[in-house]
Amino acid sequence: MRTTTSVNAGSMADIAFLMLIFFLTTTTIETDKGLSQTLPDPCLTKDCTAEIAERNLLRISINGNGEYLINERVIKLEELSTQVVNFVMNTEKSALKPSKPENAVVNLELSRELDYGTYIQVLDGVKQAYQQMRSDYSFERFSKALDQLNERELEQVLQAYPLNLGESAPARL
Repeated sequence: MRTTTSVNAGSMADIAFLMLIFFLTTTTIETDKGLSQTLPDPCLTKDCTAEIAERNLLRISINGNGEYLINERVIKLEELSTQVVNFVMNTEKSALKPSKPENAVVNLELSRELDYGTYIQVLDGVKQAYQQMRSDYSFERFSKALDQLNERELEQVLQAYPLNLGESAPARL
């Protein structure tokens, strides 16, 4: 008569469970990176459309040829920040531009076929313009750099130069 030996596998499940817990607790999972955009507050009224005066609206778009346009005028990407600053600050005191910086609205009209690299360049150009205006205002008003402001002062700067940014599909295809 032959006897067979068997291995007690009851503790194998315990070991596997302990190893699973060990690896789950010691492994760092890389989080996704993305754009830090703040979504607007939800609309609490029935009519959520807002009329924006044409003089307060700066339209930035990219056409099918890869040309950058501001209010349907072709510009170079390097000029984008300067054009945004000129519009928001109304340096020419034009009746066709916003009377106050807080009234300015920047609208990006971008095609869905546009690559993300170009989108990021345009967004960076707009944000760079606002960073410059906020920094200049900070020196003018508080005689401090933007990163040296306290919370109350920073809030005043952000109220003076809010980034009112909208995105839409191009009106014409």
